[in-house]
Amino acid sequence: MTRRLLIDTNVLLDAAMDERPGWTAATLLIDELAYEDVVGYVSALSLKDVYYVLTKYADECAARSFILAAMELLIVTGVDGALCRLAALSDEPDFEDGIIRACAESLPVDFIISRDEKAFARSPIRRLSAQEYVDLFCATEEVDFPD
Repeated sequence: MTRRLLIDTNVLLDAAMDERPGWTAATLLIDELAYEDVVGYVSALSLKDVYYVLTKYADECAARSFILAAMELLIVTGVDGALCRLAALSDEPDFEDGIIRACAESLPVDFIISRDEKAFARSPIRRLSAQEYVDLFCATEEVDFPD
């Protein structure tokens, strides 16, 4: 059965910036999206926010390269007036979380992948961190290296 995930902005930033605390789990999740029977979605607004942060962290070329790579891996979902209205009327802690939740519920997806522990608590779609997702669904094999 194909799992469908909506990837939150913070998880994409974790994957892009190796000094962030969620980097390892986020990169394992990206591998899962690339090689397993998992469909990933991302809000167009998340891509905009990731681009903005990455231009401050790295440079224009690196930010665009990351966005293009993310677009190869993830299905980009649009945000329209109806989703913005749902977000503004939602009980999420902030408007951005409301947009992510509205996108997730409109698709629908199986999980919202986010490090934001306070967000999405009342959504019918379960929030998992990238680490929680990896722990639940990703097979990890121990490799024995010869001495």
